[in-house]
Amino acid sequence: MYRRYSQVGDGNMSLSQMNRNRIRNIIILLLLAAVVALLVLSIPMLQGKNNTHKLYISQMQKECKEAYADTASLSRTAGADSAQILARVRCNVHAMRVINNLSNTENGHPFVEDAKLQSLLNEVDRFLGVLSTGMATGENATALQTALSELQEIVGNLE
Repeated sequence: MYRRYSQVGDGNMSLSQMNRNRIRNIIILLLLAAVVALLVLSIPMLQGKNNTHKLYISQMQKECKEAYADTASLSRTAGADSAQILARVRCNVHAMRVINNLSNTENGHPFVEDAKLQSLLNEVDRFLGVLSTGMATGENATALQTALSELQEIVGNLE
């Protein structure tokens, strides 16, 4: 018939119980707001990571294409500009190696095996060695162009 001051509502729940429920509901609401805020903030970050991956791939393809084009312009005999062309090819291969290492650091896997890029650098060094002796460079030019052609095929299929 008469209600006590501590009883509110249906009479079964005490005032301290209602306060605990209010606090619990506020905490749940704050946690939900934090989860929503984290989701909103993480979506652009994930899109940025995807854009970085695409940028790495396009730069890798560009460097490989430039290196291949340069090797196509190498003469079969020791030309006056052969050392300059080989220096550009070396720069392109080194740039691909740096991009490959960045991809490995970010994504946990490289685009191309590092041994493949190292073998290209070794091929350029062999070519420069033959070039400095004044011997015929036809075989070295063919080997370098073949290796770059294989790499261009691998890099062209990256996604």
